[in-house]
Amino acid sequence: MSMKSPKVSIIISAYNAMKYLPATVDSVLQQTFADFEVLIFNDGSSDKIVKWFHRLKDRRLKFISQAHLGISQTLNLGIIKARGEYVAFLDANDLWHPCKLQKQVSCLEHYPEIGLVHSWLMLIDNWGNFTGRVVKNDLSGWVEPKILERNQIGSPSVMIRRRCFDFVGLFDPQLQTTQDWDMWIRMSRRYQFMALPEPLVYYRQHQNNISKNWLVMETSFQATIEKAYANVSPELLHLKHRSYAHVSLYLAEKVLQSKKPDPVIANNYCRQALEHSPHIGFSREFLQMSLAVITLNCLKSDRYKQLLLLIQTTRRWLLAIAYKFKIYTHNWLTWTLKEDRINFWQYRKIKRHGKHYQ
Repeated sequence: MSMKSPKVSIIISAYNAMKYLPATVDSVLQQTFADFEVLIFNDGSSDKIVKWFHRLKDRRLKFISQAHLGISQTLNLGIIKARGEYVAFLDANDLWHPCKLQKQVSCLEHYPEIGLVHSWLMLIDNWGNFTGRVVKNDLSGWVEPKILERNQIGSPSVMIRRRCFDFVGLFDPQLQTTQDWDMWIRMSRRYQFMALPEPLVYYRQHQNNISKNWLVMETSFQATIEKAYANVSPELLHLKHRSYAHVSLYLAEKVLQSKKPDPVIANNYCRQALEHSPHIGFSREFLQMSLAVITLNCLKSDRYKQLLLLIQTTRRWLLAIAYKFKIYTHNWLTWTLKEDRINFWQYRKIKRHGKHYQ
């Protein structure tokens, strides 16, 4: 007898990820929606991931060991092996909100025209602390122009109908770092998207060694843009310069987030952004990036990182205060709008005007 297929297949690619993988898998097992399978791919890891997995008892977890194939081929293998009607991706160092699967499955069940549903991202640091930033977007409906201009969708936030891959194909293995953007572009030409306006993913930001791979990232972005605009309608060709400009700003941001941020490289990417699209110089992203480059030039690397940490701490503190104020305000309004409270205030008003309360 064949086993009943799960509603959702979750694909996790793990490469030397034991530092974060247990917490990642735990965030999946704590989902309020339980009809899923988890395909964990040990992509040539050299750590103790195999021993860790054998201690797990949940039958929904499946472990596949393989030689190091890279992210694109691993995801493709996961899609091929997936038995679920819907497919979700999760990086081995990110976390999900407990209601993530439930809300996205409900969306796809109620809106059959939607091929891909995604959510906002809450950014966390290496230790799981909230950085104070939430990446928001409103990419709903037919979003090809917006997704062509820049990638605003985080891979761990998406859920896709399994049958969509039969029409748009799998991830491009030739793209080393931008395979997700290429996939969203192809999806957007055939299916509508829906954005859930809340952070259902805790996206971990790492201090990466960008000095060794920024050229690889730049090459992959260029290949993705050229591929995308080779098959685009003529009225969208004007967006190509904007795409290159946003990519340049993204690379500048990654340089500043690296272990050894280099203001010269970051400044060069900011200049490239202006050369591709002068109007981007008026955007908030460009102004913030320029200010960060100037600050890094004035401070040493260590002091720059300390300043960023202070900014993140202050932002978290202010957000916490704003959240508590919102809760207190809601509770106060709920209390005052109750019928007995309204009658009390009406009585006080009548009494002040010297009238008898009947």
